[in-house]
Amino acid sequence: MSGAIAVPAGGYSYLVGGPPPFSNGVAAMAGYRLTRVRLRGEVPLAEGLAMAAAHLAGIGRPGAALVACELRSPAPMTRGDFTTFNTHYVGLLRKHGFGAAEGYPVARSNMAPLFAPPAVNTLFAFTYTAPVEAGAGGRDYLISGKPESTATPPGVIAPGLVSPAGMAAKAAYVIAELQARVAALGRDWAEITGAQAYTMHSLDGIMDLLRSSGLANVGLALFPSYPPVVGLDFEIDVRSVSVELVV
Repeated sequence: MSGAIAVPAGGYSYLVGGPPPFSNGVAAMAGYRLTRVRLRGEVPLAEGLAMAAAHLAGIGRPGAALVACELRSPAPMTRGDFTTFNTHYVGLLRKHGFGAAEGYPVARSNMAPLFAPPAVNTLFAFTYTAPVEAGAGGRDYLISGKPESTATPPGVIAPGLVSPAGMAAKAAYVIAELQARVAALGRDWAEITGAQAYTMHSLDGIMDLLRSSGLANVGLALFPSYPPVVGLDFEIDVRSVSVELVV
């Protein structure tokens, strides 16, 4: 995994993702912390990004300070539809002055809820950097949602297997990948403040792994849902964030 790339204008660094258009994770630079904002209700993606831009402008932060978006989709997408959606998403980021240059520094997670899925793609939450007093900050991070898909070679861990053993294989791979991303950012896994799991299936087979990894101790949020692409069954994201708001 390649090293982190600095974004001084935004006060953070990021890991180049694969595939684009989102990074594998972000970390606040010294002098900055992360603030996560969850939106009330169901906010269509374009409207939500406009709200994020207005929020940042209202507190005097540049568009470059946006580091992550959490999305909700009506249903899992085929890979072709996912590519089309990502092109639309990048256009919206650029329209509102957010980081969408090659490398795609903004982190992301996405899922399709089982209960009351939205009619259109929505923005559930966004995260940005904010300055703190000199000598403070620089510890926060956020890792993009990671499903059980593999990049090299392209594939899926335990495809179609949702038995306890199959879910354990998926979770072991995902958590190891998340831990590697945290290490690549030079941050501390033990400082996680929140984690989210996205799946339709029972977690019975992975409880020991959740305990041994420390994720059971940070208030793991389980969303009964599908990952955003057809053929995937399990996804987790993790974060270490100093401030969380609901607006």
